[in-house]
Amino acid sequence: MTAPLRTDALAGRRTFIKTAAAAGVVLAGWKPTLGRGGVLQKLNVASIGVGGMGASDLAQIASHPEVVITGLCDTDANNLGKAGNLHPDARKFADGREMFSAMDDEFDAVSITTPDHMHAIYAMMAMNEGKHVYCQKPLAWSVHENRALARAAAANPDLATQMGTQNASRPMKQRCMKFIKDGNLGKIKEIHAWSDRPIWPQGNPRPKGTDPVPASLSWDLWLGVAPERPYKNGAYHGFNWRGVRDFGCGALGDMACHIVDAAFQPLELGDPTTVICEATDSTDDQFPSKEIVRMEIKGNRFSEGDPIPFTWYDGKLLPEPSALGLPADYQMPQNVVVIIGERGTIMVPQGGDGYAYFRRGMQRPMEMPEARGGSHWHLWVDRARGGDMPCLTPIEYGGRISETLAIGALASRYPNEKLQWDAAGMKFVGKPDADKYLTRTYRDGWQVKGL
Repeated sequence: MTAPLRTDALAGRRTFIKTAAAAGVVLAGWKPTLGRGGVLQKLNVASIGVGGMGASDLAQIASHPEVVITGLCDTDANNLGKAGNLHPDARKFADGREMFSAMDDEFDAVSITTPDHMHAIYAMMAMNEGKHVYCQKPLAWSVHENRALARAAAANPDLATQMGTQNASRPMKQRCMKFIKDGNLGKIKEIHAWSDRPIWPQGNPRPKGTDPVPASLSWDLWLGVAPERPYKNGAYHGFNWRGVRDFGCGALGDMACHIVDAAFQPLELGDPTTVICEATDSTDDQFPSKEIVRMEIKGNRFSEGDPIPFTWYDGKLLPEPSALGLPADYQMPQNVVVIIGERGTIMVPQGGDGYAYFRRGMQRPMEMPEARGGSHWHLWVDRARGGDMPCLTPIEYGGRISETLAIGALASRYPNEKLQWDAAGMKFVGKPDADKYLTRTYRDGWQVKGL
C-alpha cells in the first residue's frame, strides 16, 4: 500500500542530505520541514511494538501534526490489529527485519517499544540506514549493546535520537536538573534512589512445562535474539518479561532510567568502579524480588574528584530518612532520587513535580530556575525534521546511563559479592565468569552490523 503524502522529493530526501553532506554542501536555511522547492513534507515514522507502552508512544508521536505513520510492526496480531485500525494506511508486519527490507525509504524514523532484549538490533538497524530513532528505556539489554549504540549515535550526529524516558522532558524535571547542574548543592557527596517496583514476578526459578502458543502470537519472532524457550501463559509475553533475565533488566533496569536521570544527567556521571547487589532470592532465570545495589561512581568536577557513592533500593526497600539528611519523621515517597551535597539535599520525583529541598535536616523553600521542556516525543520529531532544539535524552546519554544500570542488574547474579569494574576494558576485574553476561550471541538470522 502506498503511504500517504509521499512525493519523489520525500522519497529521495535522505539521499539528497547524505549526498550534499558528502560533497561539503552547506544547506543554509533548508530544513526537512519544507523540503526542496517549498514542498510540504511530513516525517514518515514506523513503529515497532504497538501494544502497551508501544500504543502510548505511537499515539504521542502520531499526535504531532507533521507526522505520518507509515509502518506498524508487532509480534502480536491483536496489538497490530488495534494499531492498524487507528492507522489504516500504514503497512503492517510481524517481523521488524521484514519491515526494514520491504519499506526501505518509506519511513524516515522509527519508534521502538519492544521488550528490552529487542531494542538494540532495531535501533542499530535504523542508524545503519540513516533513520532517526526513538527507543524506549532502558536503551538496551546488555552492557555491550548499550555501548555500541552510544558509539553509533555519536558517529551519526545528524540523526535525531531519543531514549523513551518521557518524564525527562517535563519542564519541572528540566528545572530541577538545571538547579543541580548550576552547582546549588555544592560538592556532591552521595546519591540514593528507589522504586516500588517490581510489580511483576521476580526471584523465582524458570517456570517448567509449556503451554500452547496463542494463535495471535508469533512466539519465535517474540523471542527474537534471545535463546529459545517454551511459551508459558502469563510468564513472559505481555508484561512479566521485565523480571526475566533473558528478556528484561529487572526493576533496576526498568525504572532507574526514569528516576536517576535527575542525578546522572546534570552531574555528568560516568562509569562505576565497584558494584555490589545485596539480595537473598536471586535466581538464574529472574532478578531478585528486592535488592539494594551499591555502586561507586568515578568522581568528577561536581564531587571535586572524590568518588560518588550511588545506592539503589527496590522491592519497597527504603533508606532511613535521617541517613539522608532528611527529618527523621519524613514520609518517604516512592520513585525518587535524593542527591546530597555539602550545601543542601534535593529529592526529585520521577516527573520533577513535588521536589523537596533540605538543609541541615530541615525542608526549606527553594524555587527552581527556568528551563525548557516539552513533549518528549514531539521534541524528537521536531529535531528529526531539522529543528534547533536538541533531544533531551539522546542515545549517547541513554547508552551511558543504561550501561551503568546494566552492570548493576548483572551484579545480582553474584549477590552480596563486591565486583570491581574495568570500564576501559569492559570487563570485571578478576571475575572472568561474569564477563560472559556482558553480551550474548544472537540466534541465527538476527545478527546486525555494529553489534
